[in-house]
Amino acid sequence: MDRRRFLKYASVGAIAGVATGYCLRDVADRCASIQIPTIATTTTQTVTETTTEPLSCSASLRAAADVRGLLLGAAVAPEYLHDARYANTLAREFNFLTPENAMKWGPVHPAPDRWYFDPADEIAKFASDHQMKVKGHAVIWDKMQMPSWVTSQMSTDELRRVMQEHIHTLVGRYRGRVYAWDVVNEAVDDAGGFRKGLFFEKLGEGYVAEAFQLVHEADPDALLFYNDYNAEATTGWRKDKCDRVYVLVKKLLANGVPIHGVGLQMHISATDYPKPVDVAANIRRLAALGLKVNISEMDVQIKDVPGELPKRLEVQRQVYHDLIAVCIKEQGFIAVTFWGFTDAHSWIDEWFGQDDPLLFDENYQPKPAYWGVMNALVGR
Repeated sequence: MDRRRFLKYASVGAIAGVATGYCLRDVADRCASIQIPTIATTTTQTVTETTTEPLSCSASLRAAADVRGLLLGAAVAPEYLHDARYANTLAREFNFLTPENAMKWGPVHPAPDRWYFDPADEIAKFASDHQMKVKGHAVIWDKMQMPSWVTSQMSTDELRRVMQEHIHTLVGRYRGRVYAWDVVNEAVDDAGGFRKGLFFEKLGEGYVAEAFQLVHEADPDALLFYNDYNAEATTGWRKDKCDRVYVLVKKLLANGVPIHGVGLQMHISATDYPKPVDVAANIRRLAALGLKVNISEMDVQIKDVPGELPKRLEVQRQVYHDLIAVCIKEQGFIAVTFWGFTDAHSWIDEWFGQDDPLLFDENYQPKPAYWGVMNALVGR
């Protein structure tokens, strides 16, 4: 979009009570101008929002994150990369990609003798073409997206062999192209114990350490993360799970397991979210173990916030701002990934009903939440 139209939509910051003009100048003072990439569409869609005009980085979360040395990412689905609005926004605003589903076991390995890498390859190529890092997600997660051929009818030895083959093939294929992996996803249940799933039932809690070791063998240079939800804060109703995750990763480190960090998912509602100070305290204790920390799947639901849409968008802006502002000040915190970036495509609508949880609206225009993140990145 041209500069005048961008600044027109930038004025939504006024809804949030922020001085958008000062925000833009503040970012511009910190970084040089960048070339906004243009993605050609290969579909029959009419695309009108493309440009090759050099814009100042005041138009880009990515540039603000680059100045801070932060990875700022989004979960992506390859089928949308052929929509130029989607691709252009993604390339302009983010420097870090996570495949939403394309690298999960079921989609990538649907049958014992069949692999389907095309969608994951497309994401990896897009990232390479636009100088973005990739975090693979999720190597071991038996709650969802598992293929029907991996079952509890397998013997312990058979499941272990299948796991080894899957990890070495998947991770080995992207060696040197994937910066980090969510190795094990959601191994801890809501009560703070190990979640009762296929791998735990067959292999015991040692499957977590085994998975990390196998991924490390397949790609010794990749950063390896444990990833979970509702484990963000050291007080409140999330405390038990948060503490259990801390105990788990501390034990892995003590046993010499190659784990490098923890992902705090941060799927939250604007009416019920962890206190920023408690999230910061959790990051500090994880970093004290020598681990890196990232917000790995952030979205903020607003449908239960009372009031008209402008009021709800303001509350959402404040939540995004306050949480990210405290996290990026902590030693060892390296990345924020949003679970999508446009309200046109969000898992929240399918699972919880129509909502507006992300930074861009359905027309790819920045919402007040966008400016909340921008101000957090530039220290306002």
